[in-house]
Order: sequence, then C-alpha cells, then structure tokens
Amino acid sequence: MRHSRWLVLTLLALVTALVLGTVPALGVHEEREIHGDITSTVTIDENSKLTGDVECLQSTGPCIRFGGPGIRLDLNGFTMTGPANHPPGANCATDFADQDGIQSTFDDVVIQGPGLVQGMRRHGIALIGTSAADPVERAVVKKLVSHQNCFSGIFLGFVNNSLVDGVVSARNSAASAGRPCGGVCVTNSNNNRVRRSEFLGNGSIALGGPPGPVPNDFGVGLVGSSSGNIIEENGIGGNINGLALFPLGGATPTGNLIRKNVIVGNPPIEVSADNPGINPVGADIRDFSEAGSNTFEDNLCITYTGATDPPPCPNLTRFAGHRNNHGGGGGDGGDDD
Repeated sequence: MRHSRWLVLTLLALVTALVLGTVPALGVHEEREIHGDITSTVTIDENSKLTGDVECLQSTGPCIRFGGPGIRLDLNGFTMTGPANHPPGANCATDFADQDGIQSTFDDVVIQGPGLVQGMRRHGIALIGTSAADPVERAVVKKLVSHQNCFSGIFLGFVNNSLVDGVVSARNSAASAGRPCGGVCVTNSNNNRVRRSEFLGNGSIALGGPPGPVPNDFGVGLVGSSSGNIIEENGIGGNINGLALFPLGGATPTGNLIRKNVIVGNPPIEVSADNPGINPVGADIRDFSEAGSNTFEDNLCITYTGATDPPPCPNLTRFAGHRNNHGGGGGDGGDDD
C-alpha cells in the first residue's frame, strides 16, 4: 500500500513537472549545439544551432552537412569562418572540390540567420539536388550574410521549389575563374524564389565561357536550363554583372520572372576604367537567353547586353524621387515569413 501511494505521488509529480515545463517531455530533444573548431565534417541529423563562432578547419568536404530532410540549422547570430580568400583568391578549392561552409542534398531544410558564413574554399552555402516536385518551399535560406567565399555565396544546383529570402551576399567569387559564380547562383534549377536580398561586390574579371570569352560572374545568376524562377525586390550593385542569364551545356534560361529589382552600378566604374581591353567588362543585366524567353517587369537598371529589344531597362527619368523598392507588393502579398 505504501509502495502504491509512493508510485502515485511520483507520477503526479512527473505530470506536474511536464505541464510546468521543468523537465523535458519524453521523445522531445533539445537542439544540437555547435561551436568552436571543426576539423572534419559535422553531419547534423537533428535541428541544430550555433552557440558560438565556428572555425572551419576541415581539409576535405563541407564544414556542416545536413544528414537528412526536415532539419533546421540556426546560425543564432554567430559566424562561421573558413580558411580561404584572405587575401581574395588565396587557399581556395582546386578542381571545384567539395569544401562548402554549409551543404545540403535534401529537401525540407532551413538555414536560418542572423549569422555570417565567410571564407569558405568553395561555396558559402550549397543546396545540391533538392528536387522536390510539389510547389512547396522545400529548402529555405534566409536572413544571413554570405561574405568573401571563393565561389558562390549561395549555390543552388539542380534545386527546385526553394527560397532565398532576406540575405546579404557580398564579395564572393574571387576564385571562380571560368565558372559562372556570384552572390547567388541558380544552375539547372527550377521554380525557386530569390527575394528581398542584397548582392554587392561579387565576382572577378576572369574570362569564362561559353559564352565567351567574357567575365561571367554576377550578383544573381540564372544558369543553364533554369526555368520558372522568380527574382524579385532585390538590390544588386557593384558586381561584375548584376543579373546574368548564361548558357550551360547547350541550354539557356527560359520562363523566369525578374521583377521589381534595383540593378545598378554593375560593375563599379573603376573596374571598367582599369580594364579598357574588356568591352564591356560587365553590365547591370547581361542576357544570353533568346529574346522574349524570360520576363522583365518594373526593374530599375541602366546597362543591358542581350537580344531583348527594347532593352528591359526603363527610362530613368520616371524614377526621380526614387521609390522604395522594398515596399511590398511581391508575388505573395509581401509576407515576411
């Protein structure tokens, strides 16, 4: 009897603790915590967060890799720093080796800021082969900074129905050589959205192709067979090319919507002045797709190279008194999630 009474009291205490949140419920796991030096790839199989700055010292592979779908990584305000690009172009990956800061090959993942990913030997963040067919944002990168990584700040390769939202991508792609890389590179990828972000100072004047030989880096790039993507409400300035639509493997981007972006000052005037033999070094929009195969709506830009006639850069006189480019009115009603 005494034993039964003790058991009842124990169960009541446990239930009370669960209700009040003083002990974890059965089956509920806290987020994995990551900080300090990483000397070999960390594979995450559960929701994870940084609890301090990270030094990526691994010699091969990515610094952090998603081990499955349905996982969130929260940078939690901290910085991930790789060993490369100091000075720009130094100690970068050779032969496009797999040495990204954060890499996922799975759908339904989230990489969440605030936080900074910098100095990685290949891409800062790489989403590769997330091929969800349903119209749901299956991979999300948002509210973080990707800075001074050797190739692209954010790379989407064979990725469908994903979202890049509210990021800053600056000074990437110093070592991409002939490969088209930049702030965000959308390659052979469909139905993704890149919105409300800033792409600044990305790319080098290294010649690449096809098409070529031309400098083929960019702030935002649609490359190869990429189609159905929406590029909207971004600021894109000071890159070798602002927005680039480049062929790859015989395919060119089609059916993409580019709207309500401010794409100006690409490349910086010093780059053009210092390289008179490359004419032009770059443009606000450098478009190698067929005329009419992509849609441009209400963008602010100045220079354009491509087949679309008239060019999709409007008469700038109507922009005196400048509008607020981030004033809502995006494709989904201006939500902030």
